[in-house]
Amino acid sequence: MNAISNERAGRRVRGAEIAPEAAAARALDEIYADELDVLKVQRAMDPAAIGAITSRLDALAPAAQWARPNSSMPVQDVQLLGADAPATPTYSAPRGVTLEAYLDSAQRHEGDLERLFGPGFDLVGRIERTLARFAGGRPVRLARSADGRAYAPCTLRRMAPGTAIAIHHDYHYDLALYRELGPMLDRRTLVSYVFTLQRAESGGGLDVYGVTPTTPDAPKLPNGFQWDAAAIEARYDRRRVDCDVGDLFLLAAGRCLHSVAKVEGPRPRITLGGFLALDKAGDAVVYWS
Repeated sequence: MNAISNERAGRRVRGAEIAPEAAAARALDEIYADELDVLKVQRAMDPAAIGAITSRLDALAPAAQWARPNSSMPVQDVQLLGADAPATPTYSAPRGVTLEAYLDSAQRHEGDLERLFGPGFDLVGRIERTLARFAGGRPVRLARSADGRAYAPCTLRRMAPGTAIAIHHDYHYDLALYRELGPMLDRRTLVSYVFTLQRAESGGGLDVYGVTPTTPDAPKLPNGFQWDAAAIEARYDRRRVDCDVGDLFLLAAGRCLHSVAKVEGPRPRITLGGFLALDKAGDAVVYWS
């Protein structure tokens, strides 16, 4: 694996980049062992097949179909397809939605993205086969509730020009919607998986910082809630990960603070992804969005 260059000293952000067919079966184990923070996989999905979808996306999915749970904060108004109640905090639900609301959303939107991509694309199958490459031989399975209802397998995310995602982490296990799933998982971290479907003309890169939720005295704004981006940029190690169409990144999102740079130019940044974790026994990989 080729190392992605460092920009600052301090707690080092460990990153690597691999070619499309390179072997990386231990990647998830390395992320869990705190040996690897972010892995970029070139062309993990076929760019030509993705382009056939994104070129028709406005016709296939008009603006009214996209959920906007962060619309009250325009600069972070990430638009969603495949769910209207995501498995994360939002500005409309700062502590996340209830588990029942999440499962209702997953049920309402079940199959939406598979239909969008078409039967020949086999969206969920592609995701599971790709994630299995990094799972150390473990099966990859979609999360389900205690009564058997399926979690959302993935969401499509569009960032319009001018939007960004502020510094945050995704250690969400304490949210109410994780009351069933959380105890079933190895909670040492939570991993984001994200495929790039359309790259912004400029900006939109992933920044990963050498700061964790438990870093002593990590700088925050006076409100005590938001991270102080300027201080973090100045004091801690950072890695920029820029992805082309079809590239995938796996990120220790529950461990490393991260952000997405402002999208510049007329073209939106469009990604597809969700989360994954080892189950508590370490015998399987569970994913959801």
